[in-house]
Amino acid sequence: MNSPRQLYKFLSQKKGNVADLVTQAGINQKLSKSLNNLLDPALVGHIGLANVRAQTLVLVTDSAAWAARARYFSPQLLQKLHNNSHIFGDIRKIEIQVRPAATQDRAARTPLARHISDSAAECLSATADSIENAELKAALNRLAGRKNR
Repeated sequence: MNSPRQLYKFLSQKKGNVADLVTQAGINQKLSKSLNNLLDPALVGHIGLANVRAQTLVLVTDSAAWAARARYFSPQLLQKLHNNSHIFGDIRKIEIQVRPAATQDRAARTPLARHISDSAAECLSATADSIENAELKAALNRLAGRKNR
């Protein structure tokens, strides 16, 4: 019987679209770590590597303000990239895109309380009373407790 292997190791040995994506993701991850070492420490948490294509380093920021700071530091960063061409290749241009962190916005919002009608709550309670499974019974009673107050 074969022993289990990590998925990325399996896919990196194969040829095809998924394997190419896994390989590119690994390369981008290494480049991202190297980029963080070259960035001004104030920028590290707000700027990330998106891609390297056609001698262009594509960076993403979480706001327009950080994009402006990145543009200010881009000549210095471009020089550092030239000094590290063995890692990044021949980068001639830096492109900066703004992509706000949508996950932070979603996490900051409190979820809306869900309510059910009185008749639905009664139906759930009656169903819960006829169920022998304790976990299902408790779940139905919790749902029944969400009626409009």
